[in-house]
Amino acid sequence: MTPLLRVERLTKHFPVRHGALFGRSRGVVHAVDDVSFEVAAGETLGLVGESGCGKSTVGRMLLRLIPPTSGAIEFEGADLLKLPADQMRARRQHMQIIFQDPYGALNPRMTVEDIVKEPIEIAGALDASAARRRVAELLDRVGLAAEHGRRYPHEFSGGQRQRIGIARALALNPRFIVCDEPVSALDVSIQAQIVNLLQDLQDELGLAYLFIAHDLGVVKHISDRVAVMYLGEIVEVAEKRALYAEPLHPYTQALIAAVPEAKPRKGRRKAAITGEIPSALNPPPGCRFHTRCPHVMAVCRETAPAMTEPKPGHRVACHLYPQP
Repeated sequence: MTPLLRVERLTKHFPVRHGALFGRSRGVVHAVDDVSFEVAAGETLGLVGESGCGKSTVGRMLLRLIPPTSGAIEFEGADLLKLPADQMRARRQHMQIIFQDPYGALNPRMTVEDIVKEPIEIAGALDASAARRRVAELLDRVGLAAEHGRRYPHEFSGGQRQRIGIARALALNPRFIVCDEPVSALDVSIQAQIVNLLQDLQDELGLAYLFIAHDLGVVKHISDRVAVMYLGEIVEVAEKRALYAEPLHPYTQALIAAVPEAKPRKGRRKAAITGEIPSALNPPPGCRFHTRCPHVMAVCRETAPAMTEPKPGHRVACHLYPQP
């Protein structure tokens, strides 16, 4: 079955220059390097990793909010990087994003009704009266009342603002949504409400999500599969139960070991991880994790590991496993 979204060798390098505008280039930031994954219709792929690893850059490139340096993005069989602007604009109606910051993502000078209605008006999908009915329906669907449409964003709590952002993302009946850390700025109790809302909407509407987060507990709850990023590269991909039960990459093992437990087990050994994340301006040769890995070998310092599949459906890029 053809996946809804296929990403092949997606790369983004940001040039670093001396001077504000026309300074000489002194290198590039390797924000994302050769990232590949697929998302099926109705599936949630969790994308996790430490801050600065390139997760949000990946999400924004999928919608062409940031132009990739190289690679391919196929959505419903169409290569988004080859579409002209008018066709990409039409295709983007089916691909939306929920931003991390519910305070900064909403225009403070617009009412909630205008915020949610804006994408409908831009697309020319409905007349004025139908658009207002659509906004009332969307607000109800995300747990708000129709009369909330007359208020402004500053009159709402963080969780309510994120519900408004979700309503806006649903306005044009998308098939795929990038959830860019949608609960990281919210209180824990509100996080659960928003995650449950996203799951309910997925069940009702058949949505596919790329759920970007650094909280592995949230990712475990909502995801079907999980991809782990480190310093711009995906190092492991697996079905969530397999990943949490038996992580293969040393970095994934350290991430999962660092998740707090309500009832810590005595004698549980923590995966050792030390040192700072290397600079994306000058990433280390070979395996990028070798500077912090407790299992580092000579080959790790020289040769980048290929993505292999030691177990069915469980892929990992690590020299601890046979390389092709």
